Amino acid sequence: MRLDRLTVGTLRSVLAVYDRVAYEGGGAVAKRISEIEGHDEDPIDKTLVESMEGGEGLIEEVKGEGPSASRQFSLRLGNARYPFMKVVLQEHLVEGEFFFEVDTHDQMFALDGEEGLRFEALKRHNREVKEAVERAWDEAGLPTTAQIRGVVASRLTRQQPSNGKTILVVDDDRDLAESVALLLKAGGFSVQVVEDGREAVAIADPQRHDLVLMDNEMRDLNGFEACRILKTQEKTAQIPVLIATAGSLTLRQLDAADGFMVKPFKIEMLFSILTEMLEMHG
Repeated sequence: MRLDRLTVGTLRSVLAVYDRVAYEGGGAVAKRISEIEGHDEDPIDKTLVESMEGGEGLIEEVKGEGPSASRQFSLRLGNARYPFMKVVLQEHLVEGEFFFEVDTHDQMFALDGEEGLRFEALKRHNREVKEAVERAWDEAGLPTTAQIRGVVASRLTRQQPSNGKTILVVDDDRDLAESVALLLKAGGFSVQVVEDGREAVAIADPQRHDLVLMDNEMRDLNGFEACRILKTQEKTAQIPVLIATAGSLTLRQLDAADGFMVKPFKIEMLFSILTEMLEMHG
């Protein structure tokens, strides 16, 4: 949805649904909702940059550089078991179109032993909360990434001729995966989409795939883990892997992949990186 079409009422509804689902009945976010100034029909853009609770409002971040940079507004609200989860309003893939999403904000932790097992269980819980909140938003008619495929399809006006390259897209968010696939196909690529890191490891083939574009934040086998397996298998070791991640990166992760992008990103950034990587590995 265009930023200038979002209203204060939209933001209040987004936070009220989040409160009810993430806090299993609500009440924890009520104070934050009450701090939002203005009438429901007022435009949201002013609210986004105004302070709520001592400067802890919806703070704008810019991801990337130049014309391909994406804008993101984030507000840390936590959930019933974890304090760092965020609501984000971000410009993703299409310039000027914004969608609400939940960022679990748990990718920065890498723990071992029993503590690691406990945190993995918490991360699974966070994922379930994220999916439940986003599903409730969508059912309430609020702008989420479930709508992005329709927006992308409406923006496509012409098809580029085939460039002879095939991209394996790996993402367990089907709406985002299909949206990226539509844009890649319009740009002249052939595309195969799978929803799981293990499936990507099983089917990746240098005879069929010129590059693997993989999301990192997936349920079973995340992108960097899947990439490490691909790079240790003789058959797939030479396929370039581009990973998209919303989390911070470790040096070990940087060494695992051939390239990476920070989410959210615009399609111009994706095409620029794909072109460079394919030329390098051609």
